[in-house]
Amino acid sequence: MKSVIFSLLLLVAATFTQAQEITQLDEAEVGFASLNTKITRVGNTFSYKVKETYTGEFIQDPIAFMKANFDIQNFIEENEGEDYDTYLVSFSCSKGSLHANFNKEGDLVNTSQKFINILLPHEIRQEVYRNNIGWTVTKNKYVASGNGDRLEKEKYRIKLEKDGQKKIVKLDPMEIRKTNVASN
Repeated sequence: MKSVIFSLLLLVAATFTQAQEITQLDEAEVGFASLNTKITRVGNTFSYKVKETYTGEFIQDPIAFMKANFDIQNFIEENEGEDYDTYLVSFSCSKGSLHANFNKEGDLVNTSQKFINILLPHEIRQEVYRNNIGWTVTKNKYVASGNGDRLEKEKYRIKLEKDGQKKIVKLDPMEIRKTNVASN
């Protein structure tokens, strides 16, 4: 009986191995779908809702994000019938925004940024904790502006608390970077 069952299983296995064919698949093309964007227009102001590919992408470097995800030349061409001297484009997310001002040729004239309760950069965190031992950061605000794609003014306003006391620390990242370079 065992030999009959074994022979039957061997016959079934041989049949299945003979019946298999190798199928060669054609090359697949995978396209990159652009970000699903929605531009809102109010007068001369155009708002662009930020769709990040990962959390914090926009906050990490707003100007680089704008350059990677917004084509001002294409935008100007789409609004060719309009005769604007400048374009104010706002990029926003739940933690803040970037306002970019472009001239009619599409050159970036200036930018301003404002964010609240973001992850502070490493050198800012070190500076706060080094000079405020025992204090806890409860809120923060980042404001920056500049000409073109270069930031010229940056400020952090950080609210600290300790044992019911509160204080506000204002830091300029450019000054901290200068002192860190000088001390290293």
